[in-house]
Amino acid sequence: MNKYACRYAIVQFMPYPETGEFANVGIITATPQKNLFAFQLETQKTKRYTDFFNHLDRKVYIGAIKALQEELVFLERAVVNGKITAQAAFDTIVRPLDTLLRFSPERVRMVKDTDNVVALLFERFVMHDFAKTEGYETNLQRRVGKFVRDLQLKNPFRKQRLGTDLFHVKMPLVQDCDSYCRIINPLYLNQTEPQKIIEHGNLWGSKLETLLTLKALPGASDILIPVEQPQKWDDDHFQAWSIVKGKLENYGELVPVSDTKSIARFAYKEK
Repeated sequence: MNKYACRYAIVQFMPYPETGEFANVGIITATPQKNLFAFQLETQKTKRYTDFFNHLDRKVYIGAIKALQEELVFLERAVVNGKITAQAAFDTIVRPLDTLLRFSPERVRMVKDTDNVVALLFERFVMHDFAKTEGYETNLQRRVGKFVRDLQLKNPFRKQRLGTDLFHVKMPLVQDCDSYCRIINPLYLNQTEPQKIIEHGNLWGSKLETLLTLKALPGASDILIPVEQPQKWDDDHFQAWSIVKGKLENYGELVPVSDTKSIARFAYKEK
């Protein structure tokens, strides 16, 4: 069976460019040899994006994705009706943009089954990609939370929202007493791509900086950040980790999530 070169780009949603954080929300493909142009966008499961990007109005995402969908439907029909080639349609839409929706650099994949390639790429880069980071960090928080609860502290750490009506962040472990507040905030920074490490670190750096500006964050000595560090230690991963580590250390003490002695020491150190 012949293989065909499938050109594709990932649609990325970036509502807050200053953080550098984005979510993959769609796939656009073109197979020039068969003159096929196709796409798939996430238009239904919007809650995970509004939860992920704090204070994001659902209408912002819906408006942006529907506008792109209309443009893609128009190009798809033009290709089917022979008014434009699949390659030309792809080149028309996949271009550098400074908007909420952007595109990854073009990639090429050799495929036999051109009918299912969009669905496969969507599953890999949109569904799995989002669930991966979110799921790993949630599991990490649960693990650390169970460890801290098992310490049976007089003043236990609990989930709590920090911030104001203007801006707030849900923290997994907060020890809130009348005279002080202490935080344990586990973070997953073992992403495969160095860029993802920086993006996720920037996201949390931005959240913490905003809380600090609103005077809703305790001092660095009262914040512990257990971190799942990168397992790969090539030059790019090391540099990404160093950048993120340097930023997050402004807000609290970073320790490996495996350093349970440091986590217990911090938890027991009540004021």
